[in-house]
Amino acid sequence: MTSDQRADGRALRWAGHRELRRAAFVTAALDVIERVGPAATVDQVAGELDVTRQALYRQFDDRADLDNAIAVAAADQLVEAVLPHLDLTGSIESSVRSGLLGYLGYVEQHLSVYRFVRAHEASGAVERAKDSLRSKVAGVARDHLVATGVAGASLAEVFATGVVGMADAVVGRWLDEPGGLSRDQLVDYLVQMVLGVIATVVSP
Repeated sequence: MTSDQRADGRALRWAGHRELRRAAFVTAALDVIERVGPAATVDQVAGELDVTRQALYRQFDDRADLDNAIAVAAADQLVEAVLPHLDLTGSIESSVRSGLLGYLGYVEQHLSVYRFVRAHEASGAVERAKDSLRSKVAGVARDHLVATGVAGASLAEVFATGVVGMADAVVGRWLDEPGGLSRDQLVDYLVQMVLGVIATVVSP
């Protein structure tokens, strides 16, 4: 083995070690945020793994890099939790309701993390999550449009963008200002709004 090959091997091992360490800190950060809220400090995150602040920052370029990694991981977890609910095994209404309940349920269960991600929208994590959800919703919409024989199935992407954006905006507003609406009422209204959009898209 040449010296260059040995150096490359060491570089790969170090890169893998760094990624594992970064992942461990991100997981710890999510746990801390869940427990103490979206204003969790770097010291609290470092303390979760019983290391120093300096040890943490050896794995990240700066606080922005750490915050971005946390936001991206949280957004990925949200998508993983919601995607199984987006399935047309039942009626359109039940499928829409299932998807909305999956989204709202996850957000309510992880509200501190949700608020943290919202506070770091510049990281692109929110848009990344929306893109993943849009892709799945577009697939569901396309299947429905084709199954019902409606022309213009290319509308699926536009439809998905509208539905995901609408649901995200309405849920975000409700979390900040419920306005007297219960969780069940919110879901009922959202279901009717989405069904109304579907009826417009698939109308003869």
